Amino acid sequence: MGWISKGKKITQAVKNVQRLRQIIGVLSKHGFHDLINRMNLAKYLPAGWTPSQVKLDKDPAVHLREAFEELGPTFVKFGQLLSMRPDLIPESMAEEFTKLQEAVAPVPFEAIRLVIETELKGPMDRFFKSVDERPLAAASIAQVHVALLKSGESVVIKVQRPDIEKAIKNDISLLRFLARVLEKTVPESRMLNPSGLVDEFFRTLQLELDFFVEANNIERFQENMKDVEGLVIPKVYRDLTTSRILVLERIDGIRVTDIAALDQAGIDRSRVVELGSKVFFKSIMIDGLFHGDLHGGNVFVLPDSRIALVDFGIVGRLSMKSRDHLASMFLSLMTEDYENLCYQYAELGSGSPTMDFDGFQREVKDAISPYFGLKLSQVNTGKLLLNATRVAAKYQIRVPMEWMIVFRAMLTMEGMGRSLDPEFDLMTHGREMVKDLIKSQYSLQRLSRESLWMIKELVSLAQILPRQIKWMFRKFNRSDFALEIRIEELKHIRKSLEVGQNRISLAILTGACFIACSQALHYTADFAIFGYPAFAILFFLIGFLLLIRVLTL
Repeated sequence: MGWISKGKKITQAVKNVQRLRQIIGVLSKHGFHDLINRMNLAKYLPAGWTPSQVKLDKDPAVHLREAFEELGPTFVKFGQLLSMRPDLIPESMAEEFTKLQEAVAPVPFEAIRLVIETELKGPMDRFFKSVDERPLAAASIAQVHVALLKSGESVVIKVQRPDIEKAIKNDISLLRFLARVLEKTVPESRMLNPSGLVDEFFRTLQLELDFFVEANNIERFQENMKDVEGLVIPKVYRDLTTSRILVLERIDGIRVTDIAALDQAGIDRSRVVELGSKVFFKSIMIDGLFHGDLHGGNVFVLPDSRIALVDFGIVGRLSMKSRDHLASMFLSLMTEDYENLCYQYAELGSGSPTMDFDGFQREVKDAISPYFGLKLSQVNTGKLLLNATRVAAKYQIRVPMEWMIVFRAMLTMEGMGRSLDPEFDLMTHGREMVKDLIKSQYSLQRLSRESLWMIKELVSLAQILPRQIKWMFRKFNRSDFALEIRIEELKHIRKSLEVGQNRISLAILTGACFIACSQALHYTADFAIFGYPAFAILFFLIGFLLLIRVLTL
């Protein structure tokens, strides 16, 4: 059967060449013929193509957006990813890519039925009382149909388009090829790291193609928000969900952007804004899991001014350390502390020690300071952070993708908030939560918990260090090893070793004090200070003083 497998590979290779010709032809048609020539790819242009077919009547960003729409789902999704990277592409292009639309012609219902029945391993009427053949929505990856369960519950079925995963994987392989050629033939493109962008895109899209991941995102969000009154997250029907179909409770509400309908329904817009801000900041600052695709089609308003969120295919995740960084960034904006804001960016994006930090700080100040002094309702915090991110990119500080999702979500959130309330200010609503998060960074419980991790690292270092030193001396004793050290350097090394030994000893004592503190917290004592056992406070103070000594050695 080997010849059958080889035949399939040849057929796929032929299809890939045909698809490559189509991609290059569309890009050339939309005005990128000079770039195609520089990449030595003109040989792939369709037969009969002439330069007279090139369109030059619009802005290049518009042409590229239209080319991506013409090339289909993979390129639409890739453009949407690029819209979140205004630090890497021109601002005009990033803004244009936000207009990319996923609305496409629906798949015939018989093809959708086949996917549903294949995934559920049985006829559709075994699971559903009825399914509306007209799609509620049709996008590039999936389309949605309204249905009734046997129990009478109204649900929506999100169904992947047939063979969409295979088509996307083939397109991504071609994108990787184009990225490598671009880096090789157009040197100025290397600073954008096209291959890295394509790999990042592939990882993001893999998660979006797996509906089990989306179902898990929804359930985690429900758990995180269970105490938030007024927020509705659709129920997931796990027994009817697979990697290619997702069955959810149907949400019937008014789009948050439909102001006229909200007013007609008597919705309290200020209540919607307040609740939305609370959910937004809690998800980012406290939970570290937030909706990464906020727009009018994913946020609905229900009776009694409740809010419903749908479509959790794209979510952002922030670690505790990242949330600390974000809180410090917000505080820096509130206090106009440009130096700290720049330090946060440099740490986030692994800035080079040789970077011109003063120049970076000066440009960030020039980009942001004109907005201070304006009314808070006239300042878009997300836009300020995006502006600072563009400056950071000039200094080779590349901010991680999850942060760009945060900044873009803030930008969208502020836009939606101001459509409901012209005086809306996101930072005013989140100020108290930011302050609480910063205070929690220095709480006794958190310092005790982090001290345990520090001790673990120190123990690991103590175990590894003798072995490494022994290996180092083995290298020194080899007959072919030669090393020249001046006396001044030897003195410096000796001093460094002594300081290192002292630091390790003090760090172990520091950790021991913090452990003793955490243990003392579990016992009741007759004498307490601020509600904590006196011995816990004593051990904490000793540990804190020792920690300061370790850091100042």
